[in-house]
Amino acid sequence: MKTKRTRWIVILIVLAVIVVAGSLVLGGGGAPLYAEATAQTGSITTYFNFSGSMDVNQSVTVSAPAEATVSEVYVRQNGQVAKNARLMRLSDGTILKADIAGEVTNLPVSAGSVVRVGDTLAEIMDLSNLKATFKVDEFDVSAVVIGKEAQVTLDGTGNSFTAKVSGLNKRATLEGDLSYYTATIELAGVALPADALPGMQITVKLLNSNAENVVLLPMKAISFTAQNEPYVLMPDGKNTRRASIELGINDGDNVEIRAGLKSGETVLYTPTATQDIQSMMEQRRNSAWSTEAN
Repeated sequence: MKTKRTRWIVILIVLAVIVVAGSLVLGGGGAPLYAEATAQTGSITTYFNFSGSMDVNQSVTVSAPAEATVSEVYVRQNGQVAKNARLMRLSDGTILKADIAGEVTNLPVSAGSVVRVGDTLAEIMDLSNLKATFKVDEFDVSAVVIGKEAQVTLDGTGNSFTAKVSGLNKRATLEGDLSYYTATIELAGVALPADALPGMQITVKLLNSNAENVVLLPMKAISFTAQNEPYVLMPDGKNTRRASIELGINDGDNVEIRAGLKSGETVLYTPTATQDIQSMMEQRRNSAWSTEAN
C-alpha cells in the first residue's frame, strides 16, 4: 500500500513539473516567452582550421649491410650523437656511423644480436629541427600565404605556439572529389612546448577575416525567413515586429550586424530548450511580450 502511494506521489510530481515547464514556455495567452539580447560594439575574428602533424626534417635509419653479429654498441637509446659518431661494430669489422647529429630514437639491437641484411639497427632523428605540415583543400588554399602567421595546437596536450607558414606544395593529391595541398611550417628557432614530438597530431589556425568596432549580436538571436533572409524581433509595446538585418562575419557565437540594428538596441528571441527553468521563470516574471501576427 505504501509502495502504491509512493508511486502515485512520484507520478503527480512528474506531471506537475511538466505542467510548470509548459507554462514557462507559453505565456498567459499561449504566446511564446522571449529572451533578450542587446547589440553591442566590439571586434570579431574568424579563422581557417586545418589538421596536420608534427614531423622532422632530418632522420636516418641505419640498416645492416650484411649478415653478421653485433659485436659492440657505442650509443644508448634516446642518447644524443654527433654526426659521424660511431654507433656500433659488427663481427665482420664494419663500423657503422651516424650520418646526422640527433637523438637515437630507436635501438632494437644490443651486443650479441644476430642481424640479417636490411635489418634496422638504429634510427636517429634531429629533434632540434622540426616542422609542421597540414592539408588544405582546394577551396581554402588561397588562405595559405607564405609568411602568414599561424597558431599551432598540439591536439593531445592542448599546448600551442605561433609560427609562420614557410611553404606550399602545389602538386595536389586527389581524395574523393576534393584536391588537397600540403603546407609546411618550418620550426627551427621557434620556441616549442616541451612536449612537442614528431608524429603528434595538430590543429593549425590561420586568420580568415577580422572586423573591428562593429555591431555584434549573439547568433542565437537571429531568425531567417522562408527565403533565408535574416531578421530579428524587436519589442513594440506589448507586441513584436520583424526588423530585417544585414549580416557580416560570424565566429560561431556572435555575428556582425552590418545594417538594420544599432549598438545598444535590444532584440527578442525564443529561448532554446536547453535554457534552464529558473532563468525562464525569471523571464516570465519580467516579460509580457506576445507575438504579432504576420
